[in-house]
Amino acid sequence: MTADNDPGRLARVALGEAGFERATVWSAVGFAVSYVAFDVAALVGEVAGLTPAASGVAAALAALTAVGTVAFAAVGGGVIPAVLLAYGPFAAVLLRTAGPEPYAIAFADPVPFLAAVVESLGVAVAAAVAVGVAGYAIGRVAAGIGGDKRESDAAPADESANADD
Repeated sequence: MTADNDPGRLARVALGEAGFERATVWSAVGFAVSYVAFDVAALVGEVAGLTPAASGVAAALAALTAVGTVAFAAVGGGVIPAVLLAYGPFAAVLLRTAGPEPYAIAFADPVPFLAAVVESLGVAVAAAVAVGVAGYAIGRVAAGIGGDKRESDAAPADESANADD
């Protein structure tokens, strides 16, 4: 069977060799670290006598997320887990920069709060899809996994290890 008509190829591209578990955990960790990074940057800036810009923190976190997504894809992550991995940090960045006031929920009038949350999370989905798909493509190219021969199809390196001597 050639690589072009392999029915499992689409599943391997979509899901990858590394499952959703790793992507889910790193997405959650990325969300938490990214959300708190704005507070840490403000605290460090206050101690140093500087005022860090939220846009600078957001840009650094977005770049770090993109590098992480490329690395995840390079070690066998698929497209969908790569998008999931990128979603957490982007959701946190957009909630802190364009979302409602952090650490405050307006119980008296929840509609503007909910609208701001939903809008930020919706834009985070779009950003995660863009970075996840691009990161997958770049990661696969960087890893050299673009050929038409899978590792399981390759001949064993040492035939004597399989022989009954």
